[in-house]
Amino acid sequence: MGADTLQLLGFTGAYASRYVLAFVRVLAALSLNPLLGSARVPVLGRIGLGLFITFVLFPPGPDATPVSVGPAEIAGELLIGALAGFSVALVFAAVQFAASLIGINAGFSIGQTLDPHADLGAGTLEQFFSAFALLVFVQMNGHHIFLAGLHDLFEVVPVATVPLVPGTAEHLAEVSGALFAAALKISFPVLAALLLADLGLAVLARVAPQMNLFAVGLPAKMAVALAALAIALPVMLPRIVALFRAVPDTMLLLAR
Repeated sequence: MGADTLQLLGFTGAYASRYVLAFVRVLAALSLNPLLGSARVPVLGRIGLGLFITFVLFPPGPDATPVSVGPAEIAGELLIGALAGFSVALVFAAVQFAASLIGINAGFSIGQTLDPHADLGAGTLEQFFSAFALLVFVQMNGHHIFLAGLHDLFEVVPVATVPLVPGTAEHLAEVSGALFAAALKISFPVLAALLLADLGLAVLARVAPQMNLFAVGLPAKMAVALAALAIALPVMLPRIVALFRAVPDTMLLLAR
């Protein structure tokens, strides 16, 4: 009898109880993943994907000991899985925040600025950066990095042993602050070009005060922003890649 057969024979009632808790953790992580947990993926597809990923990351073994599957254990696994998925969602949020900074300063979000209560949807740059970040995530096999982080998470925080971590809020604030700083670094080249455009418009206002700067300045700043964005995209790309590569470390930091 081979080792693979012994592994499959390890699918006992003790393993089944652990598998249920592991599945809850994986499904919670997948639900917050912008790619694997997208609303475009059917619910049954997400459940089936979660069952398969759980079996791959948490295979049966002969030394499984039974655990209780109660509300406390399920809540703990939901929490740890949600934190794992949230670590990826935070990166996408940082990229969208960088896009919103550029959009507000360049005038692309002027409709939302003039009427913040109007339901105008996401701005043009936010949609572009969201699609761009998703493309980078897929191209660099970010889903593999995400699954590797989940695998490491099972080793650092075993199933049914989720501790009460009072420092999670501090770690979450630390990660959020780091991603806020990363968003500023991503948007800095374009914001610097827009600052120079504002200085040029200020000089123009002094030289030709009769000119309607609102009619001239808004399309000029949009043109400067698009040109700077086209030049700065190769600089932004490595920063976004670095954020995605740090996802496993972020998962472990939030879980401790």
